[in-house]
Order: sequence, then C-alpha cells, then structure tokens
Amino acid sequence: MENVIRKLYGMYMDNDNGEENEMSEIHDDLCKVKKEAAYQCYQKLRARLTDEQAEELDVLMAKNMEIYPQELEKSFIMGFKTGARLMCEIFSEETE
Repeated sequence: MENVIRKLYGMYMDNDNGEENEMSEIHDDLCKVKKEAAYQCYQKLRARLTDEQAEELDVLMAKNMEIYPQELEKSFIMGFKTGARLMCEIFSEETE
C-alpha cells in the first residue's frame, strides 16, 4: 500500500496533470513571496556572520534541504492514510 501512496506523491510532486486554476496560481504566487522573504532573511543573517560562521550556516542549510523532501513525503503519506482512515470510519458508521 505504501508504494501506491509513494507513487501518488510522485505524481503530485511532478504536477504534470496540467491542472491550473485560480487558487493554484494564488498559492504559487504566495509561495514565491514567502521564498523570497526567507531568502532575504538568510542573506541578511549571512552578511552579519564571519566567514567561518557563514560556511557553517551554508552547511546547515544544505543539510536541511536534504531532509526537507523526505519530511514532505512522510507528511503526505501520513495525511493520505489519515484521510483513508476517516473514509473507512465514515463508511462503517453509515452501514451500522
């Protein structure tokens, strides 16, 4: 079952279904704004650090970027399973 969920996640991340709507465009625009704000914060902090500290920050950021996709996938799987459990519970209540 988990392989099926991982495949669904892969399809979700590839987003090659071509579905674009107003809400996804708004979401994309909001994400761009937040990413830019985060990058500006990073740049401001990095400028105040010594060269050695800036290198340490870059290593930390790289490690975080390695972990992030794994955490995103785990979160998707957990959410999918929770949704499936809810559906099972709803259907079982309807048949009682």
